[in-house]
Amino acid sequence: MLTEELRQQIKKAELTKKDLKIILLDNFIDENGNLNLSCLDFSDFNGNVFTDYMKVKKSLYQSDQSVEGNLWQEYQEVKGNLGQNCQKVGGYLEQSHQKVKGNLNQSQQTVEGDLWQSYQEVKGDLYQSWQKVQGNIHTTKSKIRKEK
Repeated sequence: MLTEELRQQIKKAELTKKDLKIILLDNFIDENGNLNLSCLDFSDFNGNVFTDYMKVKKSLYQSDQSVEGNLWQEYQEVKGNLGQNCQKVGGYLEQSHQKVKGNLNQSQQTVEGDLWQSYQEVKGDLYQSWQKVQGNIHTTKSKIRKEK
């Protein structure tokens, strides 16, 4: 825990984000050479937490977040793979405007409301199987290329 004296020294020094980066790299590198900021608990902070515009040379791991408000993840550019698994969402889950050079796999969703999938453009094959729908299925304006 920081002493009040140390807090005042930090405030007087007008710590910048560049200074914070140096402090983090000097103090939070694990035995594998990774910057580990896991298990930060901001639940007693009554504001929003922003981690926007991060640039990472290797991998960025975001897992096991517990968010009482909203979680926004937008405008990611990933040269490798993007994995999003095992989310539990109490409200609305929106995934839109993805551009994927490889394959897009969406499986094992349980949706208590409606599932909307629209305006997909697929250059490869579209596989849909094992759906269990208790409501209605609506299909409109589909363009299907016939097999040769």
